[in-house]
Amino acid sequence: MSKVAKIDTAETLPADPMVSMIERVALDPSSDLAKLEKMLDMKERHEAAEARAAFAAAFSKATAELPTIPLNGKGHNNKPYATLEDITKLTRPVLSENGLALTFAIDVGTDVVVTAKLMHKSGHVETTSIALPRDTGGAKNAVQSVGSSQTYGQRYTAQAILGLSLGNDVEDDGRATGAPVDSAPKKQYSWAATITDELPENATPQEKAEAVANALVAQFKRMKGERQISNEWDRRASIIEGLEERFPELHMKVIDAYELRLMEIKDGAGQ
Repeated sequence: MSKVAKIDTAETLPADPMVSMIERVALDPSSDLAKLEKMLDMKERHEAAEARAAFAAAFSKATAELPTIPLNGKGHNNKPYATLEDITKLTRPVLSENGLALTFAIDVGTDVVVTAKLMHKSGHVETTSIALPRDTGGAKNAVQSVGSSQTYGQRYTAQAILGLSLGNDVEDDGRATGAPVDSAPKKQYSWAATITDELPENATPQEKAEAVANALVAQFKRMKGERQISNEWDRRASIIEGLEERFPELHMKVIDAYELRLMEIKDGAGQ
């Protein structure tokens, strides 16, 4: 009896108007195939827009709930960093509660390319990648050199795509990207240092700058309002200036990301 009731209830549910329209066109022998293809494309774009909106709402809520990640790891010169274990352990419950999941893809060639994928149950996926040289420091063998770069790449891309707040995170003095260094005392750790200090020992200045530029782009992408993105620009101004002087192509990449996100926010797409 209950089984029949369930079937009857399902049959009375309202159909998606767009799906119903497509079905009518598809079943009509005189229908224009080009028209049907346009309708299918429209449906796909509509579903993608809904998935993006659902992702944005979930990510916005999760961002407000993500904890500060402690810097329990010790890197070069005994400088602290957030371990992959801590990042995973502290962010996974919040992400899961909001229908989000973070995974990684690894592509090993001349470089080790790590891609973080932040997925929402709606089907929308955001990605960010970093290409790293194999970490051959410390007499590592071939497998260990890949594993070391992979672990760093996972930490960095997770930090970038989630916009994580790290323990002792303070303003950057531009040192990583070549901006002039103020002689005034600095707080004990900087934003860019959390990105560059744990790169493989043989990372070049270009690779360090690319890592910082990618982090800036990720920061701008997660901003939700004009004031917020403007404040973020002001906070990172010295880093951006350093990129302009030494790495103009990366500077342009950051500028483009800022302007695109600002335009999206003004148009209402970034809310």
